[in-house]
Amino acid sequence: MPSENPVETLQRSLRDLMRQNARAGRVVVAIEALDADGARAFADGFAAAVAADGTEVQRASVDDAQTDVRETVVAPFRAGQGDAVLVVDGVFLQTAERRGLWNFSVWLEVNPPVGAPRPELPEEQGHYVRTARPRVAASVIVENSDPAHPVQVFGDFC
Repeated sequence: MPSENPVETLQRSLRDLMRQNARAGRVVVAIEALDADGARAFADGFAAAVAADGTEVQRASVDDAQTDVRETVVAPFRAGQGDAVLVVDGVFLQTAERRGLWNFSVWLEVNPPVGAPRPELPEEQGHYVRTARPRVAASVIVENSDPAHPVQVFGDFC
């Protein structure tokens, strides 16, 4: 019987959404947040949701903007045989050089409580958010301020 855990429920829903456009083959998924630990935890759960249907899943983490993700992570995975999903978590995954690597991507955002001021981002992260616009590039946006109760956000881009 499926769990009523809100995290698992959302992750299964995201798995099903990913599968609408990528039913088979070597699928690469990015789970991104400005908080690398939050991205890693969410990606672990998403990978478990994908594996629950019998799919082979591989995991990787990218903690900086300098790693050549195409050469060291994606190319070796795509060279493999059979259906599988690679779940990559990290930061700076939607730069111009990396954006085309993903078949599906999730942006995890964390917002301050209502009425609280938004904290200033470190310079590198602020520049990234303004220029790469990962929220716009992502296939899915998840509000993850409460990691025990993440919620998919449907942004209106009109």
